[in-house]
Amino acid sequence: MNKKRKIVREIVSISRCISFIRNIEFKKYDLTRGQHSFLTRIMENPGISQEEVSFLLRVDKTTSAKAIKKLETKGYIMRKRSSEDKRQWCLYPTDKFKKIYPDLVDKINKTAELGTSNFTEDEVETLHNLIAKFRKNVDKEWVDIKNVLK
Repeated sequence: MNKKRKIVREIVSISRCISFIRNIEFKKYDLTRGQHSFLTRIMENPGISQEEVSFLLRVDKTTSAKAIKKLETKGYIMRKRSSEDKRQWCLYPTDKFKKIYPDLVDKINKTAELGTSNFTEDEVETLHNLIAKFRKNVDKEWVDIKNVLK
């Protein structure tokens, strides 16, 4: 197997480990399969549209709609019609979510700290830059495929 394919395998392996960890850690909040990602994006961007969240998380609109509906039902987010575009919904965190947000962020930060625990600051910066560059390259294919499916 070539080295470039091994890189993708490592990234996929890391992603699966983090997903497993999150599912266990956030079970007490009745959060499942990546719902925390929607919540953190909404908390960081109050008033964000469902379409914008879908793009940030690189998920399709159906997946996003299902996750957002579940989070709204659980009382973690609320939807309000956009004042500029009545067809669009804006998403906001509720007080219920604001109470647990610090715990979620602490756990997310803990994983980041553990994953980079024996890295120098320069290595952390280099890794971030390389992964961001990798993502941008893959995003090109993602956008192309997404446009074909429309």
